[in-house]
Amino acid sequence: MATEHRKGYRCDLILEPSQYSTVPPPTEEGKAKVSVKLQPEVFNPFILSPLPEQTIRDVLVDWVRNKPLLSPTAARGMVITGITHEVAYCYRLETFTEHRSVCLRFEPQCKTSKAPVSPKPAGEVQEPQPWKVSVTPAKMFHNQVLNYRLIHTDRVTGCSYCQEHKWVMCKACCASTRVRCPVCHGRGRGTKKSCRECKGEKMVPCMSCMSLGRVCCEMCVGNGQLCYFKELRVDYRCHLDRYLLGVPGGIPEERISHAIGEILHNGLGQKVCPISTFSVEEVNAASQRMVRSSHSSWPQCRIIQQRHLLRAVPVTRVQYRWRDTSGSVFIFGVDHSIYWPDYPERRIRLCCPWL
Repeated sequence: MATEHRKGYRCDLILEPSQYSTVPPPTEEGKAKVSVKLQPEVFNPFILSPLPEQTIRDVLVDWVRNKPLLSPTAARGMVITGITHEVAYCYRLETFTEHRSVCLRFEPQCKTSKAPVSPKPAGEVQEPQPWKVSVTPAKMFHNQVLNYRLIHTDRVTGCSYCQEHKWVMCKACCASTRVRCPVCHGRGRGTKKSCRECKGEKMVPCMSCMSLGRVCCEMCVGNGQLCYFKELRVDYRCHLDRYLLGVPGGIPEERISHAIGEILHNGLGQKVCPISTFSVEEVNAASQRMVRSSHSSWPQCRIIQQRHLLRAVPVTRVQYRWRDTSGSVFIFGVDHSIYWPDYPERRIRLCCPWL
């Protein structure tokens, strides 16, 4: 009995995201409510405290002491020619989204039941809508993927790969039960006499199918029937966007974005309201632009939650002179991190492998 072939994937295969069909969120769920400002924005006070010259020298000497290839002589004896204190602002917006998609899978129907292979009648329980299934992320603002087998989607049908015969043709011998001798490669003779394996017949019994010409169908595992079902893939992603203001030239922005600073403002909500009353207008404009863009950047996803954070990172630029060399070193963050890529004096180490 011939059966209609249904495109699906075996239940034991690991699929790529592109093999699932995206299910757009419902309109009422896709439009998340923007958090309403019930109270005026509150910003923690921040006062920039200049570092004294002796504190700067002590911080630099301690930093060099932990560098085995650098000599502390330059840090101790250099002449400080200028000190500049600045503030860099780091605005960080995180958007936690949910994406749902489905695909058709199948597994061997091993139960000996007389279930009809036709679809279920209209009066029975209908399959659930993908966005109606209750799914909760294991941890907020962390990337994760969850897979669920949708209930009421099982459909039993005849195996279309073997046409319900439970067997398929052996690909090794093409159903002839014999294959070319692997010892003599089908010549029938060795160097001087007949092949000891095929006795000069050039062919030997096929061991893949034990000379039957057919093998068990690997799709239905010899049951002749398959159970198709729908699998739901829930993909949680945390999208990060940053804005930096006031980063002095000469220090990478990545160092400032990961530095420890003073938290001025933070907010959490399904859709956060942008910052609008901060004393620096550039930060307000960046927050409004980024928040507005995040609300429409992922139309196939549902925004679960958003949070934003504004930090102030103190940056001290120290200009120095050591012998015939002049340069700059940066001290940034509340933990006094150092960025000094062109340190003027290094230790010379002689490598003697025979010692």
